[in-house]
Amino acid sequence: MKIAVLSDTHDHIWNIAKVLTQIKGEVEAIIHCGDVIAPFSVGLLATSDLPTYVCLGNNDEDHIGMEKKANTKFTWIHIGQQFGEIEFDNRKVAYTHYPKLGELLAKESKYDAVFYGHTHVPENKNLGKTLLLNPGSVCGIIDGKSAKATFVIYDTKTNSAKIIEIE
Repeated sequence: MKIAVLSDTHDHIWNIAKVLTQIKGEVEAIIHCGDVIAPFSVGLLATSDLPTYVCLGNNDEDHIGMEKKANTKFTWIHIGQQFGEIEFDNRKVAYTHYPKLGELLAKESKYDAVFYGHTHVPENKNLGKTLLLNPGSVCGIIDGKSAKATFVIYDTKTNSAKIIEIE
């Protein structure tokens, strides 16, 4: 099973739309590691019709609006708090916005993969048996400067991930 892992979209609706086009027919679920920002971006993510799992980031101030949008219109969108965990194909996965929490979760060694965001910098490494991964940012900005906009495709069969540039 392949899963798209996104983070830090920051309401960049054009890049969100590009990601959804790139993943169409390629993945079976989406994980978003926070900083979606506004309810209308949740609505755009929902157009994928894929199960979507979102944790809140430090800029997701309208989380009540995001949750209302998800719960009333898009029942396949699941919005959590600081971190979430889910199992796909017998692979236990955790996701969070925060790098330090991601590293702590990975060090627990109870997850096959841990995804995090916040830094906008892609990272793909192993901590023991756990894949620790930052998909970078969909918005394509690092420290106020233009950067490559990225996301990740995670493969549960191989417990590996590929960083993808947004076209």
